[in-house]
Amino acid sequence: MVSKQMKYYFIINKWAGARHSAETWQKMHHLLVQNQVEFDSVVTEYPRHATELAQQFATSHRKGWIIVAFGGDGTLMEVLEGVQRVDATIPLGYISAGSGNDFARAVGLSRDPYLALQQLIQTTQPTVLDVGAYQDRKEPVVHYFSNNVGIGFDASVVYQANQGQKIKLSKWHLESTAYISALLKTLVKQKGFPMSVTIDGKTRQFKNAFLVSITNIKYFGGGVGIAPQARLDDGKLDVVITEKLTLLRFIRLFAKLLKDGSHLAMPDVFFATGREVLVHSFAPEHGQVNGEDLPYQPFDLKIWTVKQSFWFTLQTK
Repeated sequence: MVSKQMKYYFIINKWAGARHSAETWQKMHHLLVQNQVEFDSVVTEYPRHATELAQQFATSHRKGWIIVAFGGDGTLMEVLEGVQRVDATIPLGYISAGSGNDFARAVGLSRDPYLALQQLIQTTQPTVLDVGAYQDRKEPVVHYFSNNVGIGFDASVVYQANQGQKIKLSKWHLESTAYISALLKTLVKQKGFPMSVTIDGKTRQFKNAFLVSITNIKYFGGGVGIAPQARLDDGKLDVVITEKLTLLRFIRLFAKLLKDGSHLAMPDVFFATGREVLVHSFAPEHGQVNGEDLPYQPFDLKIWTVKQSFWFTLQTK
């Protein structure tokens, strides 16, 4: 049954999913009209436009509307930031039409956009969950994310995958294959780097850090279970760090990561949870947030969680 009292404002990234989302939205639009759902929609025109649109709409429509991100994890992050700047109690909906779609996996939303639409309009009350907030400690601006922040290996994989490979593979609907290709290239090229991490006041030094993931959800990289114990309602972030490994040890770690999450018990892996995480890398590295590139730079970040109201029912395994 459609929630009659709610109206939906769709913010559409037509470039998401290696440009497949525009076609998907045309079909979605037809279904919304056919089912007499009350909605409005807007298409983003440039990077970070979704943040501006969400912030503007949230400022003037605080009741009776659901702001829906239609795109990938990057689109969701942009819309989330716009809503957080105004009022975190404004419900945020999500229909995944990207390449990775890790947030949808984490919360139990269908990655089929049409089934996700049914989940959206059948929802009757909001769900409050954790999202991440981060700040460069040299800057006053706070940014927000739903998935994770990565430095080093996983960020380099994202960088490689975003260099046009997803679009090249899109004609065969093999966008996620871009991550595998990028992983193999990065495994050879990525070097270790010095960094420190402070979790709830306790500091750990790494001389040769390789993969650094501060995550709010279980997955990264299109379904890889980096933090199988992660929860979206505990107010904590999961921190997973490895130092540079030999090829054989990395293959062993990655096999465990893909199989059952037992990689967290390996001596090569540092794992901890905390409410506040400070990350300081002493050399320039690739960074990523929600699968979007951060500038190649030394990082000095403060990361924590805040609450956000979502318009779906959380379903986790």
